[in-house]
Amino acid sequence: MSIQVDSDFASDDRARAQIGAAVSYLLRNTSGVGREHAVELIVEMVRDVASRPAGPEAPSIQPLMSGVTYRDFVIDAYRRDVDRWRATIRRSNGKKIRIASPPSVRDEATTTADAINAEKAIEFARRAIDLGEVI
Repeated sequence: MSIQVDSDFASDDRARAQIGAAVSYLLRNTSGVGREHAVELIVEMVRDVASRPAGPEAPSIQPLMSGVTYRDFVIDAYRRDVDRWRATIRRSNGKKIRIASPPSVRDEATTTADAINAEKAIEFARRAIDLGEVI
């Protein structure tokens, strides 16, 4: 899947309004660390788009991995540093989750190991769910 940029806006104001609506949509139901990670991903997307050449020859980009649904959870990958990705896990219904070790109850959990890319971070999160580390 690639992101297609639609440059056929009626005006700059309309484009800004659509960007604002998209950001609001991406930040819905987020708070705390999860919101900070979402903002980091949005800023990264904007910087990536701004650095690409304009015009029909511009290559399409792969979307970042966020909002991945797995069982009763939603997983969001985020980049901590170059080649250092983690994922946050939260319940899709908004309820708190239990962490097996150390035992705790939280709004969300973050994978403890860095992954080399977003896909691996999502894989680590799925494995944590499958192993019962996140309940």
